[in-house]
Amino acid sequence: MSKSLSYLLTFVMSLALFEVSAQDISKYKFLAYGALPAWTGVAVDWSTTSKVYIYDPKETRGHAEFVNKKLGRTITFKQFKTLASISKTRQYLPFFVYDLSAKPYMVSDKKYTYAIRVEDYSYDDTPASMTSSIQKLTQLISTTYKQFKGKPLIVLNTKEKHILSQKVLAPLLLKQQLQSVTAMNLIKHFNGFKVEVLNEVVAVGRLVYVKNEKNLTELSSKDIAIFEHIPERVPPLAGIITLEPQTPLSHVNLLAKNRKTLNVSLTSLSDWPELKAKIGQIVEINPKFQKLIIKTVTSDYAAKFWKNNQPQKVNIPNPELTFESTIPLNKHFKQYQKVNLIGAKANNYALIHELLGEEYVLPAYAIGFKPYMDLLAQGADKEINFFLSKKSTLNKSDRQKALARIRSVIAKSTPSVAMLESLRGILNKYYAGKKVKLRSSTNCEDLPQFNGAGLYTSKGFNVADNDKVLAEKITKVYASLWNDEAFEEREYFGIDHKKVAMAILVSPAFVDEYANGVILVTPHEKSGNVDVLVNTQPGENEVANPKKNDKPEAFLVGQNGVVSSVKSHSNIGKVFIGNEQASLLLKVLRINAIKVHQALMNRQKESGDKQLYSTDIEFKVIKNTDGQYFLYFKQARLLRNHILPE
Repeated sequence: MSKSLSYLLTFVMSLALFEVSAQDISKYKFLAYGALPAWTGVAVDWSTTSKVYIYDPKETRGHAEFVNKKLGRTITFKQFKTLASISKTRQYLPFFVYDLSAKPYMVSDKKYTYAIRVEDYSYDDTPASMTSSIQKLTQLISTTYKQFKGKPLIVLNTKEKHILSQKVLAPLLLKQQLQSVTAMNLIKHFNGFKVEVLNEVVAVGRLVYVKNEKNLTELSSKDIAIFEHIPERVPPLAGIITLEPQTPLSHVNLLAKNRKTLNVSLTSLSDWPELKAKIGQIVEINPKFQKLIIKTVTSDYAAKFWKNNQPQKVNIPNPELTFESTIPLNKHFKQYQKVNLIGAKANNYALIHELLGEEYVLPAYAIGFKPYMDLLAQGADKEINFFLSKKSTLNKSDRQKALARIRSVIAKSTPSVAMLESLRGILNKYYAGKKVKLRSSTNCEDLPQFNGAGLYTSKGFNVADNDKVLAEKITKVYASLWNDEAFEEREYFGIDHKKVAMAILVSPAFVDEYANGVILVTPHEKSGNVDVLVNTQPGENEVANPKKNDKPEAFLVGQNGVVSSVKSHSNIGKVFIGNEQASLLLKVLRINAIKVHQALMNRQKESGDKQLYSTDIEFKVIKNTDGQYFLYFKQARLLRNHILPE
């Protein structure tokens, strides 16, 4: 193609786009931050004959892609960023427009029906030059798109020394009669996050509405399920959408992280009309770049996407069957503290016990894999082998029947006398008159590449009960290795079921706890800094598996234990926020959480794995009769796909 023809085509494309700009752009609207109706656009030829385009985010997923595909300018994203960020050579200025017409925002007795935000591209502008650029952009937008009448609000951030911060720009903008607002204040004005993206992954699948638990058996890994109510277990899916609020550290979201599955919560289908209209269709949902875009796709497109995005096969450690006695999880028995002998949960517990000491981690014990494998020899092994040889020929209903038979045979089997005597000796010596927790500790959970959150069963045991009750509790934990959901999750990740084995972590039970919670330590990709996010609820009200509409107390803990950012308040009661005595624990909570994260990361690096992970830590708070608060850590594991970009 000649240069002259290329220029002509580009000119024609530009004219066509300019005609569109004068027409209805309502179909280009999307939901930003889960709450704000918005458009995305870009100013081009900034230093010469400037123009602005608001474009369809379903057709192009970013500003640079729009410039390439729709304007015919062949540049890379890196080149686009340079041509936007450097003020002297600027050609592009990307932006967002927020539609406030449904609920105008008031500032100094004046109503604002729209707001403009300049997308952050690490600009080198001075405050004065950025103010001039924003002023120019507002004029271009209001001139090009007649529906934007009057002056807009300018959306700024709250960072200390950022070129787009309120502290830097608000006074200068005010001199130009431009009022500013933060994105968070706009979100609050629109009653918070109506749509919350908890795991930001592109999803392709058949959009299915699930009214109740009975419909779960009909779902496949090629479905994007809209759940009216959050199920206790979510099978492998292409995407998860719930019509009830979730927490970032819930088991549903941890499973979504592990599976690399889209996870979104809505307050109502009416908050996302496009979603409701596409139920039953094969769609692509793209939540990236603070936009939530849904479009119908062909079956061929979906098949190609699924082929290119198959889950990576997970290899698990081979179980060692060399130790039958109950193992103390302290530094004197370190030679027995390894995943392929006592499972990942018990192995991680041993690490945090040695790291933090008994002031923060109570003494515990482990039953290794050998007693479980010995018990299978009473008949369950034959059921398992037969099932695994036929599983590829069975439908879901028949698989569930076979798994139920396996669990039944295990539950009717008898643990070895040697193991029961060893465990009973420990229980009578250290836990007489108390209760303990018999917790699953497999070689296929709490692994960095496979967390298996909530797949297996744990049981409480009163030490005053007899050995028959103890044996029944142990076999129920053993049988849970073959829960329907556990099998399907392992199958989804290509785990070899012949290698799976169950050990048990024996730890003190917490009675009358003041609060429970989950900590997420998340590293920043480049700086090495971390965020420490706390989700907590009073008493035994669950954070990982919350009841309908329960919201935890959620906040970031900064230096010296200061609450730096509140995400939500508990609907049940206060834990740390507003409780001066309890909040004194936050400093040591942050210090110890970071210690645990670093220790788990160091151990992973020593194994040859150089990836960055986050760390998920469960904790309890106890309040004694004197009103003193005590903090205990009960579990820790690495999580993948949860890293903060910079």
